[in-house]
Amino acid sequence: MPRLNRVLTMTAACAIGATALIATPAVAIAAPAPGLQINEVESSGGVPGDWIEFTNTAATAITLDGWVVKDNKDDSNYAFPAGTVVEPGAFLVVEEEQLGFGLGKEDSVRLFDPTAALADEYSWTGHAVITYGVTADRSGWAETTESTKGVANVFTAPEVPETPGEIRINEIDSQPADWVEFFNPGTEALDISGYEIRDNSDDHRWQFLPGTSIAAGEFLVVEESTVGLVGGVEAAFRDPIGIGSADEIRLFDDAGTLIDRSGTWSGHPVIGGDSLAATLARCPDGEGPFVLANITKGAANDCVLPNLAINEIESNGDATDWVEVVNLEPTAVDLSGWTVMDDDPVGHADQTTPLPAGTILEPGAYFVFDQNVDFVFGLGNGDTVTVRNAAGTTVAQHAYAAHAEGVLARCPDGTGDFADTAVSTKGLRNACGNPVRINEVESDGGSPDDWIELVNPTAATLDVSGIVVKDDDDTHAYAIPANTTIAAGGYLVIERAALGFGLGGGDTVRLFEGDALLDSTTWGEGHPATTWGRCPDATGAFAATSESTKGAANVCAGEIPVGPWPGSPDVTVLDTTPTFLEDSSGLDTQVTADGAFLWAVDNGTGTFWKLAIAADGSVSFVDGWEQGKRARFQKDASNPAAAGPDTEGITVDGAGSVYVGVERDNSVKGTTLNAVLKVDPNAPGPDVVASEEWDLTALLPTVGANLGVEAVEWVADGDLAGKLFDDNTKATYDPANYAGHGDGLFFVGVEDTGDVYAFALNADGSATLISTIDPGLPAVMALDYDTTLGVLWAVCDDGCAGTGAQITLNGTEQPGIAQVARPAGLPDLNNEGFATAPASLSVDGKRPVYWFADGFASEALRLGSLPGTTAPPVTPPTGGVTPLPGTSLTEANRGAITLADTVRRGETVTVGLEDRFAATAVEVWLYSTPARIAAGTTNAAGDLLATIPADATLGDHRVAVYAADGSLIGWTEVRVVAADGTIVDGAASGGALATTGTELPIGTIGTGVLLLLLGGVLVAMRSRRRAA
Repeated sequence: MPRLNRVLTMTAACAIGATALIATPAVAIAAPAPGLQINEVESSGGVPGDWIEFTNTAATAITLDGWVVKDNKDDSNYAFPAGTVVEPGAFLVVEEEQLGFGLGKEDSVRLFDPTAALADEYSWTGHAVITYGVTADRSGWAETTESTKGVANVFTAPEVPETPGEIRINEIDSQPADWVEFFNPGTEALDISGYEIRDNSDDHRWQFLPGTSIAAGEFLVVEESTVGLVGGVEAAFRDPIGIGSADEIRLFDDAGTLIDRSGTWSGHPVIGGDSLAATLARCPDGEGPFVLANITKGAANDCVLPNLAINEIESNGDATDWVEVVNLEPTAVDLSGWTVMDDDPVGHADQTTPLPAGTILEPGAYFVFDQNVDFVFGLGNGDTVTVRNAAGTTVAQHAYAAHAEGVLARCPDGTGDFADTAVSTKGLRNACGNPVRINEVESDGGSPDDWIELVNPTAATLDVSGIVVKDDDDTHAYAIPANTTIAAGGYLVIERAALGFGLGGGDTVRLFEGDALLDSTTWGEGHPATTWGRCPDATGAFAATSESTKGAANVCAGEIPVGPWPGSPDVTVLDTTPTFLEDSSGLDTQVTADGAFLWAVDNGTGTFWKLAIAADGSVSFVDGWEQGKRARFQKDASNPAAAGPDTEGITVDGAGSVYVGVERDNSVKGTTLNAVLKVDPNAPGPDVVASEEWDLTALLPTVGANLGVEAVEWVADGDLAGKLFDDNTKATYDPANYAGHGDGLFFVGVEDTGDVYAFALNADGSATLISTIDPGLPAVMALDYDTTLGVLWAVCDDGCAGTGAQITLNGTEQPGIAQVARPAGLPDLNNEGFATAPASLSVDGKRPVYWFADGFASEALRLGSLPGTTAPPVTPPTGGVTPLPGTSLTEANRGAITLADTVRRGETVTVGLEDRFAATAVEVWLYSTPARIAAGTTNAAGDLLATIPADATLGDHRVAVYAADGSLIGWTEVRVVAADGTIVDGAASGGALATTGTELPIGTIGTGVLLLLLGGVLVAMRSRRRAA
């Protein structure tokens, strides 16, 4: 990966072992004439970066004035400094920092003399495992076995170990001639006297004659007529054994121990209808399962690969990358041990998982290789997808030049060409033709009657004229009128009156374009309790929804409605030129007496930067931070060549210490390591070794190596005490219960689970899990504690359209969750960093918000805004409910009201009612002297926000909730403490209460902070998943 913001320095050549990465065969070219020549190339994993080594093969010194080095692009060039001399036989190394450009996976190095003539060049199609170098006789290039920067290249031929003789069943012909071929993969001959062949019956036995052996590498065939021993008497192989159409061949040694077996088969092998041309064989010889093969009796096997096709590829834009295959065979295919690979089979060899034994793909069925289940690596913007069988043989392959806007899919399935298709159909028939889809169906009790909702899942207006809608009866057909369109991402509802037919229990809805079936769905016996819709909206499988959302996005069981971004829709790019590295990840803001700062971290190198925030929200590197500093594991303190931590998140505590969240060691990318490292930002760089490390792997659920900790955020105890629910004590968090943890907790977001975990990190390196919170997101990629709103943000990337969740800690097991969409001006990118600025940085009522996108050399850092201050309180209207006197609140009418045990003056809190009170107009009153503190309509979970008056009397109170008709729903106790968390003992004495509160008329709520804080319709109480 090119390194940016380089310092141009010449590094003295020295022999340093390079980190092994990846390799593919290089492209050989003719050897140049004696003179200055390219000698060794490091394109990935070098220290401190890429480098090129040159040598002088001439008999005299060469002055390099006017000599130029280029990669495969003419605009990348490096001119040797004037006066540079290379003596005969000497080596000269040019570092990446000098070159001004990096070397890619598929690249070239070209050397031009002072006349601009090409003097030497070398090209490769993939990074070397170590380096590429010229062989000792200078006859060509090869991969080296050791990085030898500045000295002669090393090519140590691997020793071929001696292996004892072995015998394996290798090929079987069951019709018309019965014979079995054996193979010895060892380097020595093997005596097989007395070894015994059996079919699927132990009564059918045939032994090799005494003195029989199989030579190393030999193919030994037992024909029908081959003589052996049967019961101690010589007999032909055909006498005891006739290989059948449903049979098995087994091999036992001379002690009667089973040493190999073919496994059973059903039916004689056939190729193109011809059983005379087919056998069952292993490929490569002696390894793997038996498969269909061309006859190669006594020679290396030639297996026939199953007709299985890559059918759909998602490389960018879904929650995970994935590869779908379809079985085009008339029989089932055993996928046991199969793997998927990208264009880097060496570097990613440990990042793919063979499918488990017994994975069978039926004829016409689909199977999906899913990222983080079957492979860890990501599919690139231009890549090659390869599906390999258990023997490592390529069965199917597809190369593509760039990410699809939607997905790459074959039309028709399995046999057609790949096309950029708008609609993903993971594990299902591809969305060929018009991409319109059925999204929601009301079959009973709709208003005014049954209806069918269609969705346009694309980013452009979609013409659906002429699409035919049917139920399970072909005579019931409705053609959508001409000139009917659906806006991008929009919905079209077709009422029963237009359809001309109703929908029954256990019915079907189908969409046709001409004779082609575009989409269909069927629900079970009876009618869904609500509606039948896609979950998630527009893309998921069908299920009963949690509520009817006619003409709008589906709301499914466990989902939270997504509201609009509560700030400005405008977003600005801050790094229009390459500023950071290409693996941008976490962000955090910090305000000190010296100013406001933005911290950023790169996950590929562990590099972190400090940037100053200007009044307009723009940023610039603090002096000395242009190159950043590199966070390092303690174990790598003396090994600068180690790849280091995969630093996904960054946060700063109250004392100014920097912490990074880690999901793995980049030196061992296939192994999970969820950890937090503390680094001193004031330590001299370029490397900063962690002063403290906390390994959280055992405390978090088991996840894939690239699916762990994506974010970390420190939150002060003062913002958590009495608000965060402690899973250990089953009460609100009390910092005093966790001695030695400092003055705050660390929240980490885990990609795979989509949960947020609060930890106390102790000075002795131990950690305690305090709480687990489910923000309702498929994955958590960024965290930020918003001191202005008093909420913890959890943010997803392009896997869920950049949705953010605001977590309001309310002292209960069910924190308030409000989800908001990304701003309209923010592209749907792989944003892995998110940070809000405090209200003190507000200008014209707006404060900065930042996003950081992974995978971009420039345009990675973006600036948006949120309202700078909280909204002023709204005085509740006059009239409405007349509250009961406090003496009338008794145990008999307590009801089931949930509220934090302790609340602060001026705090906005969630008042929870039972689900049956969802969408109910209510008023909330604070006692002793009743004062209304909220009025509005509860959300789908039965919840409402209320604001505690800023001058409420400190002490014990009661909160009561009334329906609009004045009936009491219920009440509960609450203790009011000072805004700073100070607790005052003693009951409230009925002193004066402020009469200001919060009115929540849902129909009139605007956007901005009022929606953010007071929009009860967007806040849902969520059950929290516990860590496994």
